[in-house]
Amino acid sequence: MSFCNDYDFELDSIAKFIEDRKARKIVLQLPEGLQTCVSLIIDFLRKKFGNEIEIYLSQNPSYGSCLVDDYSAAELSAEAIIHVGHLEYPLYKPKTPTLFVRGGYRKIDVERIKMLLNEICRESFKPICITTTAQHSMEIHNIVKNMQNCRFEFKGIILGCLLPETSDCGIDVVIAGGRFHCIAQALGNYARYGYLKTICIDPYINSIWNPKKDVEKILRVRLWKVREAFDAKNWLIIDGFYGQHRQQLINFLTNALKEHGKQYLVVKALKVDRSLLDNINAEKKFDAIVVVSCPYIAFDLTDYEKPVLTVGEALMAINKDLNRYMYPW
Repeated sequence: MSFCNDYDFELDSIAKFIEDRKARKIVLQLPEGLQTCVSLIIDFLRKKFGNEIEIYLSQNPSYGSCLVDDYSAAELSAEAIIHVGHLEYPLYKPKTPTLFVRGGYRKIDVERIKMLLNEICRESFKPICITTTAQHSMEIHNIVKNMQNCRFEFKGIILGCLLPETSDCGIDVVIAGGRFHCIAQALGNYARYGYLKTICIDPYINSIWNPKKDVEKILRVRLWKVREAFDAKNWLIIDGFYGQHRQQLINFLTNALKEHGKQYLVVKALKVDRSLLDNINAEKKFDAIVVVSCPYIAFDLTDYEKPVLTVGEALMAINKDLNRYMYPW
């Protein structure tokens, strides 16, 4: 439980949200990394409300705020969703009233982060932009606001496929745990601006690393996957649910396939992984696969027998033009 005490689950805000809506059925949704802390939230709510409320725990995927479990809430007639670990996704609004609890990390070493930022400060005459994740957004914003040595600009949070604008930056410093968010932002910077230097700071282990080699390796693999799909005739298109349902992209993609005389099948899936493709027998039935729901799923399936592409990559393959679409997704 000590791990869970490192995070601010805004328990009083959750209680107020429930009280204000007079909610009696609650759906609680946490990402995998914070699932172990669910009892902390439930115990608090039991002490606060007793048997006045029913709490349901969603075990559907929660990789981001594009996957708020609205369908479970509707099935249960729930009056509120408590979605932990992310901030609201601008392109999707759940039908059920939803409170987004970012799960702020309490143990950031402020002085160490300042020291690392000051080291980077010497490397650029242009503004140094700061991007981060929901868990660190308020803490990092406060750190940057109070630093006077350099021209730092807080640019906001990385929401998976929605990345902060950093066109006026000399360096983009991504402060996030692990590798996913930093590599995502670095890929976006490369795709949009040629190559904007991206530096990563991990606030859990207080280390600096450079994602340049990771980005170059990923792009080499992605271009090869596109080339593999140049002559694909039979296409599998995978659409998602909630904020990962992207009808406009499906329409754009299917129109392009029709214009080029290709065959396709559109499937709906809440969770996309290797077992789903194997169950569909995608390896034998289709020449290429496009994941519309989330671009990064394609990156996780680079070793699949048939090329698994993002929408942008699919359009490059259909048109046999490796230069037409800037974004790898």
